[in-house]
Amino acid sequence: MGDLHGRTVESRAGVTAFLAGVWLIAAPPVLHFGASLHAFRPYWVSMGIAVVIMLLGMVRAMAPLDVPLIRPVTITLALCLIVVALVRTDGGSAAVWLNQLVVGTLIALSAALALLISLRR
Repeated sequence: MGDLHGRTVESRAGVTAFLAGVWLIAAPPVLHFGASLHAFRPYWVSMGIAVVIMLLGMVRAMAPLDVPLIRPVTITLALCLIVVALVRTDGGSAAVWLNQLVVGTLIALSAALALLISLRR
């Protein structure tokens, strides 16, 4: 029963990371319409990290406990998103950077919560 609970928690954290990655990729054109005119130049780092988080989230959702090192990697990438948003120097919309802070925090918290629950088991 505990294994099923751990898989469910990890799978939900993976789905959260996947959906957050999709949103991070979709956010610049939705929140900053002029971003498409500049080929997303201010957002390329965060969009690249979002793609990796999305792929890792997909793996976590499909095989929750098979690759345990994905959780710390996801937390590290989410913290990188937060750092990129805090040290933004290359322009871009404030709404997109604030969104990046919030979503990065959500990803980091969900992965950390899944990690804590798995350590408790």
